[in-house]
Amino acid sequence: MERKKNILIVEDELLIARDLSYLIEDMGYLCVGIAKNYERALYLFSSNEIDLILCDIKIDGEVDGISTVKEIMKIKEVPIIYLSAYSDYELVNRTAETPNYGYLVKPYNERSLAVAINLALNKFAELESKTEKNSINFLHQFTDREVEIIRLLAAGKSSAEISDILFISRQTVSKHRSNILKKSNCKSSAELLHKFYKQ
Repeated sequence: MERKKNILIVEDELLIARDLSYLIEDMGYLCVGIAKNYERALYLFSSNEIDLILCDIKIDGEVDGISTVKEIMKIKEVPIIYLSAYSDYELVNRTAETPNYGYLVKPYNERSLAVAINLALNKFAELESKTEKNSINFLHQFTDREVEIIRLLAAGKSSAEISDILFISRQTVSKHRSNILKKSNCKSSAELLHKFYKQ
């Protein structure tokens, strides 16, 4: 049986947040917590496996919802649906600074919320599947050892760390990295990783 999707609510108006949590639980999702500010949002996100975030743009504290999402995305990308009592152009425009999957203007209703969540989760799953497929296709041109090195580079490992993990010399790692760049027609590791994730 598939586990329930975990949703984090970032909203500083407690009545609205509680109403949202009841609504999403009625829809079959699980509300893992309510955060009224940046610090609490980051804590709850880091402490739980989150599948989607409902985030108000204006929240308590100096850091607004959009900037909070930017920080969260550095940890892991998940679909975001922004909530706001405002629909002015500047605010909507700023949400484009982060990957977002919907924008609901308050007051919203149960149906519009359900549709937004469903679309966001499906769109995100589709993009993840496409990215995974593309990265697998991209990796076909490399040897098994080169694939190991690419995956370690993608995990942020240095040549020295890769050398230790794979029990090979740094000189061998450098040689592999050079071959990888030639095969992929990339000038740098940054360009290689961009191709790995985006192609």
